[in-house]
Amino acid sequence: MNASTEKNAGSNLTEIAEYTDTAAALADLRQRYQGLVVDVSTPKGLKEAKAMTFELRTLRTTLEKRRKELKAPIIERGKLLDDEAKRITAEIVALEEPIDVQIKAEEARIEEEKLRKLEQERQRVEAIQNRITEIRNLPSTLVGKPSVIIQGKLARLREEVLDEDEFAEHYQTARDALDACIARIEQQLQAQLDHEAEQRRIEAERAELTRMREENERLQREAEERRRADEERERAARAEQERKEREAREAEEQRVATIRQKINTAAQAAEDLDGRSAQFIASRKDRYLVFLHENQTFDFQEFGDEWMRASRASLAGIDTYLAAAQEAERIENERRAEEERRLQAERDRQAAEQKRLDEQAEKLRREKAEAARKAEAERLANIGLREAAEAAVAWFVDEGRDDEQVCTDLKFALSNDTAASIGKPARGKKAANA
Repeated sequence: MNASTEKNAGSNLTEIAEYTDTAAALADLRQRYQGLVVDVSTPKGLKEAKAMTFELRTLRTTLEKRRKELKAPIIERGKLLDDEAKRITAEIVALEEPIDVQIKAEEARIEEEKLRKLEQERQRVEAIQNRITEIRNLPSTLVGKPSVIIQGKLARLREEVLDEDEFAEHYQTARDALDACIARIEQQLQAQLDHEAEQRRIEAERAELTRMREENERLQREAEERRRADEERERAARAEQERKEREAREAEEQRVATIRQKINTAAQAAEDLDGRSAQFIASRKDRYLVFLHENQTFDFQEFGDEWMRASRASLAGIDTYLAAAQEAERIENERRAEEERRLQAERDRQAAEQKRLDEQAEKLRREKAEAARKAEAERLANIGLREAAEAAVAWFVDEGRDDEQVCTDLKFALSNDTAASIGKPARGKKAANA
């Protein structure tokens, strides 16, 4: 062992006597595993690495159990100290709180009484100030009111006597406000009386002007009504003449429009047929023949020649498109029949190929299943107790399980099995063959 290894091993020594065995075991594991690189890319290396981690995990969980066992009495003693301190504190508080409650209740009463007196004084002063403000604002409430209302209010104010006890130290302020209010209302009363007199004069002049205007308007309405009656008779006569002329013009326009619409319908019968099916074109021709039959007795007058040319040209065009469509459909039907025969042959070929592939896949599946069954039977026929235990331990390590009791039992069982089997032939297929 070199100096570096000795230093690392010594660093695991502990001052806790109860942990001495664990520290010694850790020192041994440090010497064996510290800095060790395991080739986990091989099955053997991976198995050795899992065994190492299992040994280290066992030491760690054993240490945790020992720690809990050693600490339990200390935790119980601390809980006893806390509970007793809480009990004594509760008794002290039970004696302290009633006295403290009395002190706080008296202090609250004194403070509440002080606040009550302050609030009473504030409300008293506020009430006086509000009363004085009402006196000062009274003139503004009478602005625009009739003089009779102002006179009544002024009479009541002149008779009002202020209570000195009510206003106390603000009595003179209230008295001055009342005197100023009376003087202001007296001014308002005189101004309102002057205003009302002026309004009566203006109303009398306005009434006379209204009477004169209404008389003039009546005369003007009568003259206007006579003028409108004359204009209405002239307008009615012109409207009647215009109506007769308009109806004659509209009748002629309607006649020409009807003829033009029929001629346009006849001329457009062969339009929009390019690329249409023979059935569609034949249906169009049938409807067109019905249209021509229905209009045989119609009087086209000066447009008769134009009607004949349009109907004959459209009928010839429809026949041309119909013949071309029938020929195109015959060729297309032959092409589709040939294509369908080719596609059916391809579908038959693909079905046969798929059936062959399915038969091969089923045969391969049966062969693999049979090989797997034989391999499992051979494995079960040769497996021993030690192989099963090793597989269980490896499974617990791979899954990260921490079932300490199961892993410990299996570990010691494997050790006992190894010691008991020294000198005995190995189990398994080779031993059986021997």
